[in-house]
Amino acid sequence: MRVEAYNTYASIIYQGNKVNKRMPNFTPQYNLYAESLNDESKQLKNVYYDVSEFNPLNFLGTAYISSKAIESVQVQENSINLTPGTSVSLGDYSGQDVVLHVSDNSISMFWGSNPIGNDYSKRITDYINQMINYVVDKYGFPDMSKLTKAQVAQLWKIEKNQQDIIYKLGGPEEYDYLTKIGGAVNCLIHVANGQMPIASLSHDVYEKIKTGLDKMGIDTSRPFYVNGQKFIFSDDGVLRYA
Repeated sequence: MRVEAYNTYASIIYQGNKVNKRMPNFTPQYNLYAESLNDESKQLKNVYYDVSEFNPLNFLGTAYISSKAIESVQVQENSINLTPGTSVSLGDYSGQDVVLHVSDNSISMFWGSNPIGNDYSKRITDYINQMINYVVDKYGFPDMSKLTKAQVAQLWKIEKNQQDIIYKLGGPEEYDYLTKIGGAVNCLIHVANGQMPIASLSHDVYEKIKTGLDKMGIDTSRPFYVNGQKFIFSDDGVLRYA
């Protein structure tokens, strides 16, 4: 019997014993199987046992680990390294680049110096909390009733500026799609680093990963490398190890 992973296999060895003329009995030889696993080349990699490991939400905010693949391979053609401290452009929009920045445990996105997506939401929430000295209502949310008229006017000004940015990035639908690429790339990094099973990704995430990589200059029509890990997109758009 052979158990296969994307990169290797391990054989379970059986010893046949005759029970009668028609029916042999096969007994697994666990000691030989254990010995075979001492050979690192036959050890299974990226094997997951807990169903919770297939929920992408469980990986949000998880620190990126150093990819073993990136340490063991030379610089490859059609490759990109997305490691903490890396910034990469997704292209020019209305005269400024949309930039994706990799931190220690997440992706940040900016249009020029302006945060977009989740980063804008975090910044405006922090700003409001500072305005009201972190006072919350009975539900634990920022108590907006504590804002002064001047503060409300300032927030409206900030929101108007954000709406202008959304328009310059192609409108609400394009803005939403563009910012979701950041979340998809976050998943890709975890998969490439061996922290997250590739099977946990949906077709929607596959599609956004492909779009993001295309914008970064990666040719996704053929095999490519992310953090040293080799991938390929199948004909039906599924991300696979290559």
